[in-house]
Amino acid sequence: EARTTITKLLSKDEPSLRDNAAVRSSALRSAASVTMHLPAQIGDYTDFYASKEHATNVGTMFRDPNNALLPNWVHLPVGYHGRASSVVV
Repeated sequence: EARTTITKLLSKDEPSLRDNAAVRSSALRSAASVTMHLPAQIGDYTDFYASKEHATNVGTMFRDPNNALLPNWVHLPVGYHGRASSVVV
């Protein structure tokens, strides 16, 4: 619900924020004037090969291109251990 409301408010077709300078100046800040914070400490995570293209590209790195996709890929999700160092803000 929050995401839907924010998306609507930031839409070019929504006048409540677009046409009200006082509300805009109160609600919005320039990116240069704020500090972004990571909302949680990320240790490890699991990611999945979500698309056939992604799985094929990765499979090609480990196997020859003709056998890039293992037969089970179309039947079950294939996950891998991600690195917290690859998460950026």
